[in-house]
Amino acid sequence: MVLFSVVVLSFAVTRSTGTPLYAALGIQVSEEMIEARAEMMGLNDPIHVQFTTYAAALLRGDLGASRRTFVPVAEDIARKLPATAELVFFSMVVGSIWTIPLGVRAAMRPNGPIGKLGEGISQFGVTVPAFWLGLLLIFLLYFLWPVFPAPLGRLGRGFDPPAMVTGFYTVDALLAGNPALAWEALRHLILPAVTLGVTSSPPMFRVTRAAVSEVLASPYVEAAHSYGLSRRKVMIRDVFRNASPPVLNLAAMTFGYLIGGAVLVEVVFSWPGIGSYAVWGMEFSDYDVVLGVVIVSAAIYVLLYFIVDLLQYAMDPRVRN
Repeated sequence: MVLFSVVVLSFAVTRSTGTPLYAALGIQVSEEMIEARAEMMGLNDPIHVQFTTYAAALLRGDLGASRRTFVPVAEDIARKLPATAELVFFSMVVGSIWTIPLGVRAAMRPNGPIGKLGEGISQFGVTVPAFWLGLLLIFLLYFLWPVFPAPLGRLGRGFDPPAMVTGFYTVDALLAGNPALAWEALRHLILPAVTLGVTSSPPMFRVTRAAVSEVLASPYVEAAHSYGLSRRKVMIRDVFRNASPPVLNLAAMTFGYLIGGAVLVEVVFSWPGIGSYAVWGMEFSDYDVVLGVVIVSAAIYVLLYFIVDLLQYAMDPRVRN
């Protein structure tokens, strides 16, 4: 039902915001040529007929083709999705590095300096727009102090992409036995990953802090301490296990959101992912491109959330009961 709703709403919005005719033909064309191309594309059909045709093709796994390049959208997304997935994965790693340890520490000592540091980073990440932080990092760490390479994609000039195995340049370069290429890919990843990791992960800090605080105050943790169990054992067996389901849920939501929501960061860093691809489709009112990105992003989101639900079912006996 979620995917069906996404398809219906996205189809209605894209059809009401522009036409791909001028992008496909140019502006120096006659009305006869425009009318002929509209008839060929099926744009003269009633909206419900257009939707039925698109939905029937979608059920066969056909996302359509770009109205500008005539390349199948599924092929373009398959080629660009690994770039977005790699960026989002490293962003989640960056976010988890600071949110989970600081969230746990803030729950254990709410008024301690570590908790205040985590709250400060969280407030900064919430209030700063991702594209502004990305531009600031580029200005400081590329323009003023050239620590990182130019924000021009996944690799610099003179480097060829590794043979595709996973689609992650860092991993594929290591599998190919080329650590220099892996380091080059990692250097290009750091700034956009830090940008997304800082601006998208503050909710994980707050959820981690709240979940751990709730578990620490629970009767079964107090009972475990009263039995003489070590603090380390109580934290691993009782606290972390019972506090992890809401953190996992939010991590899945964040990952799914970033798959389609890293658009501005991809544009700022010229990252060749599906976000940049969607922006390109919007510029030319290329219906199928935009719809394809939205549907694939929604499908990934739903799938991740389903997997996390299964993990929560396996980890938390309260859910099974």
